[in-house]
Amino acid sequence: MNAARSARSYGIAVAAVIGLTGTGIMRWRAAVPAVRHQNTSMGSTAAPPADSLEAALAEAEDVTTTNDPFRLANAPASVRFNPGNENAGAVAMAPVAPLVRPNMTLKAIVGGPPWQAIVDGIPGQPQGTVVRAGNAFDKLVARAVTRDSVVIQGPDTTWVLSFRRRQ
Repeated sequence: MNAARSARSYGIAVAAVIGLTGTGIMRWRAAVPAVRHQNTSMGSTAAPPADSLEAALAEAEDVTTTNDPFRLANAPASVRFNPGNENAGAVAMAPVAPLVRPNMTLKAIVGGPPWQAIVDGIPGQPQGTVVRAGNAFDKLVARAVTRDSVVIQGPDTTWVLSFRRRQ
């Protein structure tokens, strides 16, 4: 009984696939546009027909160039853009000093877990500054201190300080 039912449902499925495929083929053939052959010689100066793609694109180009879609007044700005004057109307800011990359040197690791390090060259700190994990020195933060390295993170750079190998 189950075999007859599955054979019948299989036959219905096959008939449906064949019917839908035939319908799809007929719709596909009906949707193909007719090919028109146009004279493509260089000497032709005839204007394209009014319903052609070139005419529609030319009209769209004219509309786009006469209207500035990014301005409410549909006109160019009276002042040229200068990124240096971005906050000119706000508060006058002091010039920012160029970033100087500190030259930090790991001198020693002290203790056991939790480890502490002695680091030279941290900006604004004396030579031989003791560093523990989590210490903050202005914009620099000591993220980790292990038995052989120190990880210091700045706003845009992360330094891994380790001992030099003896040669």
